[in-house]
Amino acid sequence: MATFHVHIGLPKTGSTTFQKALQLNTEKLSPKLCVINRMSFGPQRKGLMRAHAYIRQNYETGINRATLASHLETALEMPLAEVNDDKPVLMTDEGLSGPHPGQFETHTGVFPALSHALDALADVLPIENTVFHIVVRDHQKWVKSLYNQAVKQTRYTHDLQAFKDTLPADFDITTHIAAVSEAHGDKDIRIHKMEDAALFPGEGILKACGVPAAELATFEIPQSVNKSWSSGMLRAMRVINGADIDDKTRNILRREIAQQRAIFNDS
Repeated sequence: MATFHVHIGLPKTGSTTFQKALQLNTEKLSPKLCVINRMSFGPQRKGLMRAHAYIRQNYETGINRATLASHLETALEMPLAEVNDDKPVLMTDEGLSGPHPGQFETHTGVFPALSHALDALADVLPIENTVFHIVVRDHQKWVKSLYNQAVKQTRYTHDLQAFKDTLPADFDITTHIAAVSEAHGDKDIRIHKMEDAALFPGEGILKACGVPAAELATFEIPQSVNKSWSSGMLRAMRVINGADIDDKTRNILRREIAQQRAIFNDS
């Protein structure tokens, strides 16, 4: 039976860049690895989006394991039916780890859906042949990246320190994920540090899937997908977030800031 490798996050740890690398190197990977990529999920994407929507709508009131597993089973039915037992499978979708701090204006919790997603995926996939991969990164850089996204994508108006204050006291993302892994001792969960990657985020996952390091060195390397904003750009965006304007106007102004980086780049 094929070994299933599931990359389930975390957000803001280079997931999109990793998925782009998989797309760019499809020809090299396809002979040895079956890839189910969130960025190119095909007709099954609708089912996966239903799973995402269910998580978003229910993470505060309670996620039903069987319901989430049903959504995932529907989304994965067709790609899993085409799996070749002779090669491993890699599925990558960081969205299944659920909302993260700053993703929504009212949400400050730390991945309340992650444990539910691990359990639901274990119900759908052959657990004895499934390996879960979670990527973490330096805590301070991770929080700064979350803050960056909160300002850009929601109407967050406060500074970085105020954002940090919304997190639990003494919280550290690596320690938190280690605790999640320990709580799921019945599953094979492997934690990767983003900073350990020499070529691109997620390369450690590909090594675990059996792709030799020598072959990874020949891969086309994607450019970083999500560029960080400078403090000047973020200040300007926070002012816009606090203005009494509609979302369409706000998005136009956000694009203007992104296109005129040099004007705001003071750091």
